[in-house]
Amino acid sequence: MTPRALHAFLVIGLERADEPVSSITGVVEQQGIPIEVIGRHQYFRRVPSVVVRVPRHRVAETILALELRGFCDVVAYHPSED
Repeated sequence: MTPRALHAFLVIGLERADEPVSSITGVVEQQGIPIEVIGRHQYFRRVPSVVVRVPRHRVAETILALELRGFCDVVAYHPSED
């Protein structure tokens, strides 16, 4: 398995384009989940959003932590292992 396959990418929709990324990273880091901000896109999926990378085996708990803090528009993408 390649190192890339060990991570997943989350696209997190924001309510406002000027919402600080720290509001996302703070929630995830409180759970002890390593997070890396990949990019911030104004109109990705037609809403302001942030793309982050997290360990693949912790995707479910990352999404749950975000949803419990009000980030309800979260989509996970898993790179292929090939």
